[in-house]
Amino acid sequence: MKILDRYVAKEIVQPYVAAAIFLSQLLLATQLLAEAEVLFGSGVVAADAFVVALALTPHLLGFVLPIAFLLGTVIGLGRLAEDREVIAISAAGVSPLRLYRMPLVVAAVTSVLALALAQWVEPAAFVLVRERVTKIVKRKLTNDVRAGVFYDQIPGYTLYAERVEGGRWSNVLISDQTNPSGPVLALAHGGALDPSGLSGEMKLLLDRGELHSGSLASRDYLTAGFEHAEAVIRTGDAINIGLSRSARGAVFADLPARARAERARGDFEEARRTEALYHRRLAQALSVLPFALLAVPLGSSRRVGRGRALVLMILAVVAHYLLLRAGEVLAQRGVLPAAVSLQLPTVTLSLVALGLALVQARRRVLGTVG
Repeated sequence: MKILDRYVAKEIVQPYVAAAIFLSQLLLATQLLAEAEVLFGSGVVAADAFVVALALTPHLLGFVLPIAFLLGTVIGLGRLAEDREVIAISAAGVSPLRLYRMPLVVAAVTSVLALALAQWVEPAAFVLVRERVTKIVKRKLTNDVRAGVFYDQIPGYTLYAERVEGGRWSNVLISDQTNPSGPVLALAHGGALDPSGLSGEMKLLLDRGELHSGSLASRDYLTAGFEHAEAVIRTGDAINIGLSRSARGAVFADLPARARAERARGDFEEARRTEALYHRRLAQALSVLPFALLAVPLGSSRRVGRGRALVLMILAVVAHYLLLRAGEVLAQRGVLPAAVSLQLPTVTLSLVALGLALVQARRRVLGTVG
């Protein structure tokens, strides 16, 4: 690698890495604070929040890396332009096209990294998030039941215990409304929640009580006594957790096979959605390539300046998102294949960047730009 290439790479990579760290921490803090009730409530230790934050980072980097790259490239080349180093490079007989080399190299590395994160790292991280959040929810449900207080945080259930000692309940009332046509009321001398169930399930254990089912006004009202009873409670929706929604996304590598299976069973609408999701992830990873082409003429022009270049950068990011969203809608409705419609933002921004490069080159030839 030539000295000039190393120099340009250094000017780009430093603000790029700083922007990636800052933006990922900002998004991560927003996610964690939005779910503070879950991650920082009773029964939650610091290790839980740390593991969830660490596991969510690869997912967030998929959104952060393209923006951080564009920001770092504009800032790095803008510094060279403001210090007239771009003029010095041209005066030394070096073609301005050399400025594109390292941004494109860094962009290619970023694309590969983003695809690798989506292909291998994110699936494992999502599994870790789901497991940890499930444990947190179970622990909170076990700890949050208070003596003499009606607890209704489990959808469809209301729990009441006269006394709570060491996780055991005394004189328990439980209303089960999960089946509106057949509500169940349980009264028991003792009870507890067993968090050792599979995945998002917990066992409700009751001792010495009776069950009441149906309405008093109906003829099918039933009652039965029991010594010991168990019921399975699904806790997946017990608390509205944005973190678990993020971790619920399909594994990137499995999306093409899923789309083929959906088409095979005739569910073409869902197949188009799956294909759109797959190609959107590809488009996000590849977006750094047009951003590289766009950042060079914006960042290296003293006429534009770093302030205007940053504003234009933000507009480029917004335009890319809008085009990406439009392409996704076209793919989901079957107007265009997902492989075509979701690469339109990349093609469009690349053409705009090449146009700017030609205009800038023409001005340099005419001597109107320093």
